[in-house]
Formats: sequence, structure tokens, C-alpha cells
Amino acid sequence: MKNLITLDSVKKDFLASIIVFLIAMPLAIGIAIACGLPIYSGLISGIIGGIIVGAFSGNSLQVSGPAAGLILIIVDIISSLGIDKLFLVIFIVGLMQIIFGLFSLGKWFRAISPAIIQGMLAGIGISIFLSQFHIMLDSKPQNNFISNITDLLGVIYNSVLPFDGSQHHHACFIGIITIGIIILWNNIPNKKFKVIPSALMAVIAATLIANIFHLNINYINLDSNFWSNVEFIKLSVFKDVLNPTILLNALIITFIASAETLLTSNAIDKMSPKSKTDYNKEIIAQGIGNSISGLVGGLPITGVIVRSAANINAEAQTRFATILHGVWILLFVTFFPQILNYIPQASLAAILVYTGYKLVDVKAAKYIFNLSKGEFAIYVITLVSILFTNLFEGILIGFGAALAKSFFKMLEVHATIEENQEENKILVKLTGNIIFLQLPQLIEIFDHLPQDKSIYICAERLHFIDHACIDFIHEWENSKKGTQDINVDWSRIRRSYPNFSWRKFHKNKNKPTH
Repeated sequence: MKNLITLDSVKKDFLASIIVFLIAMPLAIGIAIACGLPIYSGLISGIIGGIIVGAFSGNSLQVSGPAAGLILIIVDIISSLGIDKLFLVIFIVGLMQIIFGLFSLGKWFRAISPAIIQGMLAGIGISIFLSQFHIMLDSKPQNNFISNITDLLGVIYNSVLPFDGSQHHHACFIGIITIGIIILWNNIPNKKFKVIPSALMAVIAATLIANIFHLNINYINLDSNFWSNVEFIKLSVFKDVLNPTILLNALIITFIASAETLLTSNAIDKMSPKSKTDYNKEIIAQGIGNSISGLVGGLPITGVIVRSAANINAEAQTRFATILHGVWILLFVTFFPQILNYIPQASLAAILVYTGYKLVDVKAAKYIFNLSKGEFAIYVITLVSILFTNLFEGILIGFGAALAKSFFKMLEVHATIEENQEENKILVKLTGNIIFLQLPQLIEIFDHLPQDKSIYICAERLHFIDHACIDFIHEWENSKKGTQDINVDWSRIRRSYPNFSWRKFHKNKNKPTH
């Protein structure tokens, strides 16, 4: 939906852009550190997500940038392929998104079970929580879920007992302060204070404490000239552009990033009456952003709910707010990059620890549990699979579980049995679809029908039945001749097989029984 630009809308967009900028900066830096990449990679993708994607976006209120949900897969790609190949993958992701958008395939990225999405987010959240907890204590995270848990217990013990003022203790102190301020600030009753983002307040407080007391912990390390960190993708890596492993990883990120973007767009449409997403246009915008980000050494870009929600809550009116937040990042890193060197890494890691915790949406899990135990099983399977394998394999297992559930649900024979005692008659209503794989269930149902009552089989609401099941019902009907009154309504079944020779099939019958 197009919004008119007025003086009032410009003022609101200006203020919203500042708030989003203050939220985006620490997140972009923290995500880059969590991925094991230079801070530049996170910040440049924030700039591109704001200015480039914001300008072409199919949702004027959505804010794009690096996302915590892709940390796991980025780390995995770096460890298996290297940083240079990562940027090639991101470039290809952009091209894939542009192609999908041009062919109007954007809506297909929304065709995902909510149980899989919530399980994926919970698995990512737990993984981020564990890995960033290590960094929050100025320690190094391990490579898998079990190692992170076992190692974390020892790191926590060393960071608390005995308290001897070591680097781990100081980092732990800064991390606790950061999370504590975020929680307190979010629970302040006065909404005027909430205009300032809680993460920003937490980072400012932690930075002041760390520098006033000269705590010996890890700080951000950025050159005085931010743009000296620019590292364009190497031309030599393009020889691997058709490498199956490269293409598979690109497809994985395309799938996850696009799904996250479009789900965020859908949420924004519900949050704001001014929002109406053009999904294909949005995918193309994301593709343009990712192809550029890959070329200049940035992280993959998605639409992100935290920054988008902040944009809406700050009463942003047009895409100008999104674009301007990218401009503020650009100006800050150009003229004031050394300010970032005062920020302790433990504080940024603490923000991601809190973010990981929030990704595990307990209310959503309870809703899925109350809605369907089968869907909750898919949620748990996806979550556990991600923790014990990796993001891609976990999602595939989740999809497999969802397909298996749908398959077995489809194979369930829906039969309603009603008894009319006055007429001494049993009415069997068959509904849905019945194929040969359901024949054992159908036999079970018919074998347990009473033999001392009249039976009426109604297939009026039966959408489809295959030949094997028709044959069984006919044989069952013939087996009851002379001993029991059986009536079968074949009208719906006949419509399923208009070209079938019913006269030959029934042999001794001149017409179907009604």
C-alpha cells in the first residue's frame, strides 16, 4: 500500500529510523562476531539491508539486515568451505531469490508447517543461547550441542567459583549486567522510556562500567578507517559457481532466509493496517540485497521481526524510515568507527543470549501442543534434530515428519456408523478418500458390522475410491446375499469411474444396488 509523504510522516519516519538504527547496530555487530566474521560483514549487510533492500522492498515497513537465525548455517559453511566460498554462496542466494521472485514463486516459501517453523526457531534459539553463553564469558564455543553443554558447565563454574577477578569473571559480570538491564528496561511501566531500545541501554551501561573500571576482557577491535576492511569477493571463487555443494548451501539459505522474510512480512501485515506485502517484489528486493552483500563480503540478509516491529511501534509511515536507518549506520561507521572499540564483546554476546532465549517461544509451543499432539511431535522432532545434527538436516527431518503425519492421516478411513433401532438398520457413511493402502482398515470396519441388522452403505461424501476397494465392497455385498439385507449407494463411486464397465463388473446385476 502506497503512503503519501507529508511533513508529519517525514517526522515520524525520521524518529523511527533512529530507533531502528540503535537496535540494528549492536545486533549486526553481535551476529558477525557470533559467525566468526569481521564486524564489517555484519555492518555492511545492515547498510545494504536498510538502503538497497528498503528501496526495492515489497513491504515498506519491513526492516532487513543480518539475522540471528542464520548463524548456525553460516558457521557450518565457513568450517566446511571457507569464508571466500561463503560469500559466493550468499551471492548465489541473491540470484536465486531474484529468479524465484521473477517467476512469482514467492508464495511457495510460505507453504511451511508452523510446527516446523517454531521447532526451527527453538532449535536455533537454544544453539545460539549455548554458543553465545561461551562468548559472554570470554570463552570459545564448541562445535556441537553436546560439547557446548558439557563444556559450558565447566566454564560457568570457573566464572563463578572461585571469584578471583579473572577475565571470565569480569566478562560474566558484564553479561549479567547487560541481560539484567534488558529485562528491567522492558518491564518499565512508563512507555516514554521504552522509546530508547533496551539493548542500547544495556550496551551503553555495560560499556561505561567496563571502561571506567578498566576490565580486562575482550572488546570490539575495529580500524579507524572502517572502509579499509572492505574485501570484495575474489574472482577466482567463481569457478566453483556450479559446484553441487555450493549450490546446495545456497539453496538452503535461500529457503530459510526467504521463509523468514515472508513470515515476517505476513506478521507485519497483521500488525499494521498500512502494510500490504507484495511477496514476489519482496523476494526480488532480498535477492538484490544478498547478491550485493555477497560481492562485498557481507552477511546474508533477511527481513527481521525485531527491527520491523520496532519500526512499526515507532510509528514509521513509509519506506523512508527503513532506508534512513541504513544511512545512519553508513554515516556512523564512516565517521565514528572507533567508538565501537569501547564496547565489550561479552555485552553483545549477552544480547544474543537473550535473543536465543526469546526465540524459544513457549507460548507458541503450548498452542501447538493444545492444537494437535501430532503437530507438537513435529515441533519436537525438528527442534531435537537441529540440536543433534545441523540446521539443514534438522529441517529436512522435520519436513519428513510432517509428510509422514500427513500421509498416515490421509490413509485413515473416515467412516461414521449410525444405528436406527426402530428400523433395525445400520447406516455406514464413508467420507474422504479410500485407496488400496487403506483396504485393511476398510475390511476391519466391515467385518465388525452387526450380522442381524440391515446395512446401508452411503458413499455420497466419498471423494475418491480406487478399484481394489470397490472390488472388496462388491464382494462383501455378494457374500451377504440371502442372509442379510444390504444396500450400497454406488452413485458417488460410479462418478469416480465414469468410463468403467459397471455392467460387466456387476455381472449378475442389471444396475447398481441403491
